Amino acid sequence: MFSSHILLKNVESDGQYFSGLDKAIYERNQKPTESIDPQPWLDRLDNLIDENLSRLNEKFTTFKNGLLKCRDYIFNFLRDPAIPPDNNASERGIRKLKIKLKNSGCFRSDLGADAFMDLHSIVETTKKHGNSPYNAILALF
Repeated sequence: MFSSHILLKNVESDGQYFSGLDKAIYERNQKPTESIDPQPWLDRLDNLIDENLSRLNEKFTTFKNGLLKCRDYIFNFLRDPAIPPDNNASERGIRKLKIKLKNSGCFRSDLGADAFMDLHSIVETTKKHGNSPYNAILALF
């Protein structure tokens, strides 16, 4: 979200954007089961977006426009405690595939790729539900 490379390169010196998200995440961690009204955070974001940032480069303008497009969804994790404030779980889910591709460069056949993805999907889904991947694979046979 806020910690993209463009943001860090251009805005971290004054710390406004990054510390805003940090504070929202801190508030979520202090009230892990409560629904928190995201409107004050959205107001702060709007104020920061409305600032004259013409001194920053074009990439930041692109980033700012992207924030405007997803503005209503940035702080959903405050409203719903089940939503994580980051996408680390999703990234962990694809990490094994990326490592496999880096190590071998490719799959040797479409059948092998499909089999790998099917097993990977079963294992990761089973883990997310708190069950044993071993038992899930055994249930296939």
